[in-house]
Amino acid sequence: MNYKNSPFHRMKRYILPFITALLFCQNVAAQKLTLEQCLERARQNNYELRNAAFEIEAASEQKKEAFTNYFPRISANVLAFRCFDEMVKADGTYPQEIAAISMQFAPLIGRPFSVQELNRGYSASATLIQPVFHGGQIVTGNKLARLQEDVMTLKQQLTEKEVLQKVTECFWQLAQVRYNLSTIEAAEKQMDAVMAQVENFLRAGVTTRNSVLKVRLRQQELSSNRLKLENADHVLRLLLAQQIGIEPAEADKNFDIVLEDKAAEQPIEAGAGPLSLSPDHREELQLLGKAVEAQRLQVRMERGKYLPHLAVGLGGYHTGLGGFSQRAKEYVPSNLNNGLVFGTLSIPISDWWGGSYAMKRQKIKLQQAQSDRENARQMLQIDIERAWTNLQEAYKQTQIAQASCDEAAENLRMTSDQYRMSTCTLTDLLDAETLNRQAQNNLAQAKANYQVALADYRRKAL
Repeated sequence: MNYKNSPFHRMKRYILPFITALLFCQNVAAQKLTLEQCLERARQNNYELRNAAFEIEAASEQKKEAFTNYFPRISANVLAFRCFDEMVKADGTYPQEIAAISMQFAPLIGRPFSVQELNRGYSASATLIQPVFHGGQIVTGNKLARLQEDVMTLKQQLTEKEVLQKVTECFWQLAQVRYNLSTIEAAEKQMDAVMAQVENFLRAGVTTRNSVLKVRLRQQELSSNRLKLENADHVLRLLLAQQIGIEPAEADKNFDIVLEDKAAEQPIEAGAGPLSLSPDHREELQLLGKAVEAQRLQVRMERGKYLPHLAVGLGGYHTGLGGFSQRAKEYVPSNLNNGLVFGTLSIPISDWWGGSYAMKRQKIKLQQAQSDRENARQMLQIDIERAWTNLQEAYKQTQIAQASCDEAAENLRMTSDQYRMSTCTLTDLLDAETLNRQAQNNLAQAKANYQVALADYRRKAL
């Protein structure tokens, strides 16, 4: 039999590509990210950070817009008309509406000509105004625009830290759920072994069906807890994926995390303690500093409203009248052109009366901003101390939870041996299992809380 024509050879041609595609799909589905990889993806893809970047771009455009106030203001106007009513009577006399300007047309009085000799016209003008001194408002406005760009940059940095903290918290919440699921899985295996023992005891006649029911109820309780944890796992995984820029539909199939069992390390105080650390590096305090600077500029801006405003300019116009006959053009020019150079000086004298109160109001706002900054400085120092205290507490909680977990595990081992030797009751065994499971869950929660507290302290103090 020819091997190339055999069914095995033909099957091989289809099986190998299928296996290759299956392995590829498994690799795609097995995409797992560590915490550091999740944080890096959040920096690149998080929607809040994208919006913060857009705010910086908008502030940059606003700064460019404010700079154009240094340039001259150029305006152009065009007017065109065509008459429906008579501007000049058919007998050559003028209507009452333009009697005041009749002297300009004195040579035409008494000379008959048709209405069409003055029925349309146009006028075009252009003006250029260069501000020389505008009370310092242009300079101050540009400083405010640059300050706004700095504010948006600080807000982006603050948003990035907050987003990374959210990602860290969500990651460790998901890790805690995974640890709890592994604890449930171990408990289920143990209950299966206990059920086998209870059934053997039942067949031997040394126990009752009540013991079987107790174990079965415990198994159902574990199944119920597993269902809750699986639902929490699903939601947290989708939430984490959204924060790092992965679509929910893709995350539901192709995204997962790498469980990291990081050991808790004894936190060491920096310098003389957290209260000695300066909060000047905190974006919150820097933003309040920018607020104080902005209020100072607002005081200058308010003062500039009541200072003289000086500007120089150029102007020109061209006017044309249509519909004249040759005889009428001898007396009235159909085109007029002219230009001018001018300067303006505006002094808002009457505004000084209310301006003094407006200035005082802006100065009060400046004092309020300075007070807010000093209050925030003290509160941020306390916040650093709180983060340090939480970190110390979280570390100690991990030590306590680890000791409790070891004791609970040893208690469960001894109780299981005693139950096999019929020296303790089933209730004692189930209680030992419950204590062990609670200790395992407490340890997982303590480890997650420690990692979150560590990230929070680093974000606030370092």
